[in-house]
Amino acid sequence: MTSEVLIQHPETSPRPGERSAGTPPRRGSPPKGLTLVEVLVALAGFGVFAAGMAGLVIGLVNANANSKDRDTAVYLALDRLETIRNTSYPNIIPANFPTEGYGTITFTLGNPPVPYSYPDFQRSVSIQDNVPMTGLKRVVVTVSSRRGVRVTQEIQVGQCASRQTPKGSER
Repeated sequence: MTSEVLIQHPETSPRPGERSAGTPPRRGSPPKGLTLVEVLVALAGFGVFAAGMAGLVIGLVNANANSKDRDTAVYLALDRLETIRNTSYPNIIPANFPTEGYGTITFTLGNPPVPYSYPDFQRSVSIQDNVPMTGLKRVVVTVSSRRGVRVTQEIQVGQCASRQTPKGSER
């Protein structure tokens, strides 16, 4: 009795779990992998999701920049109002508080002094005498940024009467 040995060539023989060419697929076994249509639908879904996320990120970045500009504008307006509050009443005139254009607002803070610049902001001061009544000045400070943020702060300042001690009395 002779036994025949079947030798298969490694390049043409199927791998374990694969069928050889010409062998029909087994019934009941699902096809392996994804079809081209399934891949394209998945990519389209991912594309819609990615586009939505990109729009959201852009919106958040713009909102953050707008918020930062608004905070800075409020700080610059309140700083100018504080300077005006510390100015004597007769010296609160428009000539002493000229408009500061873009790139001209600077501060020196700290010890040692550190210069800070606000190149994207401009600041203006409006002073009205005897508004809302005689003896008061209405001061309006407006700060604008290049991105379109505009902040307005106002105060009314009046002349303080000096307190005199009547003659003959001691405090």
